[in-house]
Amino acid sequence: MRRVLLIVMMVLAAGCSGQGAASSQGVPRPSATPGQAGGVVSLTFDDGLARQERMAAELTTRGMTGTFYVLGTRVQAPGYLDQARLAQLAQAGHEIGGHTRTHARLPELHPDEQRREVCGDRSALEAMGFTPRSFAYPFHAVNAAAEAAVRECGYNSGRGKAGVAAERTTPADPYDLNTPLAVGARTTLPEMQQYVLAAEQRKGWAILVFHDYCDDCGPLGVKPAVFTVFLDWLKSRPVAVRTVGDVIGGETRPVPPLKAPSIVLNASLENYFGKEGVPDCWQLDGRSDKATFGRVPQARTGRWAVRVQVTGGDPGRLRLAVKQDDGECAPRPGRLSVWYTSTVPVRFTYSTRTAAGVWSRWSHSPEFPAAPTWRQATWTPPRDGAANVSFGLVLTEPGQATFDDFALR
Repeated sequence: MRRVLLIVMMVLAAGCSGQGAASSQGVPRPSATPGQAGGVVSLTFDDGLARQERMAAELTTRGMTGTFYVLGTRVQAPGYLDQARLAQLAQAGHEIGGHTRTHARLPELHPDEQRREVCGDRSALEAMGFTPRSFAYPFHAVNAAAEAAVRECGYNSGRGKAGVAAERTTPADPYDLNTPLAVGARTTLPEMQQYVLAAEQRKGWAILVFHDYCDDCGPLGVKPAVFTVFLDWLKSRPVAVRTVGDVIGGETRPVPPLKAPSIVLNASLENYFGKEGVPDCWQLDGRSDKATFGRVPQARTGRWAVRVQVTGGDPGRLRLAVKQDDGECAPRPGRLSVWYTSTVPVRFTYSTRTAAGVWSRWSHSPEFPAAPTWRQATWTPPRDGAANVSFGLVLTEPGQATFDDFALR
């Protein structure tokens, strides 16, 4: 009788804890307690690398599930999990979460670009048939604006700050979940075990971070022998192993529609992941044996700038411009600006898009003089009721030019 009474009291106490409800500010809270006395562990995997399929298989054979944070632009790319394999992971009970489109360091970006990176990635994953609820900040880089973007894009959590042994099962901030440092080649089995023991002792939540799975393939490659021994040990511990989404809970929320940005996205040409090394959110037209294009470290700001060189033919045909899309990259019209150095005169090339989605033919601005040092070119094209604009800078005659820091004013 005493035992029954004790169980009833525990159930009533759990029901009054409020962990299954959202806070008054709409922040999701865990849908349930871990279910075991020793806390909870989440095994998370970043970037969607192909070798993580083997890690998922090791989890599945032990009745465990993990959270795989995926970059939408890298699905199908060499060395990454493709859509079919990700679907197999999801069918086995593993969680597919978001990780930005291009592995961007979000605090360094304008809020418009943050939303594009986060919402665009989530939209791409949903289009593949997944229901992403959880997000991880690349490089563990997070600030208030990045948290706001993750919340606005419909995620229920964001895995953030590194270096904390264990998070609380009811985190103070679900959009900046604390984790230990990433598990890598130098991480020993006792160190991995200590993360779990800390969660057990504090009845907390250990969120472990993994990347690659290999022997001697880099600092973030966990050794298979260590990983499997750790999983066997973990299975024997009094902890629950659950996905991040299951611990946090909350409904799956829709992705808000992206508005045309008010800025030039990837304006400093820092993010590169695409065909032939073209900067993200840009397109390149007109390559030939007399025209070359590439990124160079001689940037005005940041790490990279773009250099074009034309030795003959029509130099205006080599055109690097903002991608002509439906507004995900192509911004609203405004006063165009860019910094450049060049051996010959240059000019803006631009095209506008109507609200109906029709792009105009390319037009050009007046010329700007050759510049041996960084010089800013600005120009306001006619808007003519345009909804979006694509623009770049081209040479007026054979020569060389370097571009950086595009902007709308």
